Amino acid sequence: MSRKSDEPGDSLELLLDTICNMFGTIMFVALVAALLALVSRSKRVEESMSVIDTERERQIFELEQRADELEKQLAMFPAPAVDAQHEEAETRMMRALGEIERRQKLIAQYGEALRALHASAENVDAQINPLRQEIDRLEDAVAFAQKIRNRKMRTPLEREVNLAQFIIIVWQDRLYPVCDWSNRSVSGCDRLKQWNDRYVYASRCTTTGQCGPKTNFARSIPLREDRGIPVRDLPQLRSNPEFQSLLASLDPTEDLISFEVAADSFDAIAVVKEAFVASGFNYRLGIATSRLPVYTDSWISGTPSSF
Repeated sequence: MSRKSDEPGDSLELLLDTICNMFGTIMFVALVAALLALVSRSKRVEESMSVIDTERERQIFELEQRADELEKQLAMFPAPAVDAQHEEAETRMMRALGEIERRQKLIAQYGEALRALHASAENVDAQINPLRQEIDRLEDAVAFAQKIRNRKMRTPLEREVNLAQFIIIVWQDRLYPVCDWSNRSVSGCDRLKQWNDRYVYASRCTTTGQCGPKTNFARSIPLREDRGIPVRDLPQLRSNPEFQSLLASLDPTEDLISFEVAADSFDAIAVVKEAFVASGFNYRLGIATSRLPVYTDSWISGTPSSF
């Protein structure tokens, strides 16, 4: 009986079976190899760890032995005795360190003070001139006081002078020039009416009577309170611009300074008189009997007298 021939599909299936079997065998062999390698590596790691532990224990043992030996050697050396000088030196050193710290703080404070002085020294030039002026003023005041104290008392000699009287009221330690002769009139009577509005109320000043060859008239002059030239001492008075202007408006060869002094200004008159006498003026003194601040006087024909 004849056999049937195989179909092409059967041969392909046989080939695929063979290939799959071979691939499975290869995978099995690879898996076994991997397992063997893993087991071998684990054994090597365990052996390495065992060696490391053994070596570490050996080193620890050696270090403990060395420590014991060092302690035995240290016990063989006794502790040094306490040195009193060393303690004293240490105490002195600590005190010295404290003193150094204290002085450093002082140096810092001095530095701040020096910086402050340096900052203030920039204005020294501006401060020197006023101080010098004040020193000069005080020296003049002392010299004047000594001059007054050492001056010998004498009876003043009154003499007639052919000069025009210029009235100055000394009241409440202030000067009140009642007239302004900086632009003086030719007529003597007119000069007596040239009011100084800085120190008197010119609009309220009045005159009554006759002024001429036979002069006989009176004046009423209200003063401006607290507007006079203050008098404290000679240097202050000389340096006052108003006083300097007053001196410039008068002439020692033509004018006689007639002081009318209130009872509260007897101390100031010494300074005022000294200032005018030093400028070459003749003077006369009178006691102000008017009820200030309104000054009144009367004038008649005649020749004035001075000291």
